[in-house]
Amino acid sequence: MGLKFQAAGATDTGRVREANEDAFSLVPAERLWVLADGMGGHSSGQVASQMAVEKVIDFMTRWRHEPDFEWPFEIIESRSYDENSLLNAVRVANIRIYNRSQVDPECEGMGTTLVVMNYSEQVGLIIAHVGDSRCYRLRGNDFRQLTEDHSLVNHLKRFFHLSDAEARAKAGSNVIVRAVGLEDDVDAELNTDHPQPGDVYMSCSDGLSDLVDDWIVQQILLGNEDPQEAADALVRAANRAGGTDNITVVVVKVH
Repeated sequence: MGLKFQAAGATDTGRVREANEDAFSLVPAERLWVLADGMGGHSSGQVASQMAVEKVIDFMTRWRHEPDFEWPFEIIESRSYDENSLLNAVRVANIRIYNRSQVDPECEGMGTTLVVMNYSEQVGLIIAHVGDSRCYRLRGNDFRQLTEDHSLVNHLKRFFHLSDAEARAKAGSNVIVRAVGLEDDVDAELNTDHPQPGDVYMSCSDGLSDLVDDWIVQQILLGNEDPQEAADALVRAANRAGGTDNITVVVVKVH
């Protein structure tokens, strides 16, 4: 008997921002869940996040299944078909966003974070991410972050052994060191995990992770068995904590 997945998502502008520059999409048939947090002037962050989600889904659901399909980017021989698919999907999204930013003055300098979860029978749960949007796993009472932020704060913590407070003081505002669409190519970081029945996976934008402590997120996931109720409760928690940014959450439960 194979694993089954129940997924839900929620997004909110928050209490401070005027527009919501986050985007997410759930594709149950492909066991594919995508979340993006856009950045840029005007409404270009909105354009970037929406494009990232759409282009990844198009590649995974249509392009790679075409009879005359050829890989748009080189593949890594040591990686599986599904892993290479996800890496190519992110790079396709990246070049599409980058090209748009080069020709549309209103989109100049736009970019987005990205977290993609995709379940493959052969590999397990594949997680591709760029930027500081995160993926977590709740297994029993064990709650852990599966991705590493591509941020200046995390860079300072890792390489200069600073505490979180010291790194935040030094980095100032939340500076991302890797994003989709800022340059003509990008390397997504790839992680794989082996889901077990009862596991809950959650991806989120920093509108949640910056404002709500991990232990509170854990308690909310433990207290809300239904993924939609959990996602909605997490958004409410971020808004109660100030809602200083857009908030987006995707919750995937394994059966």
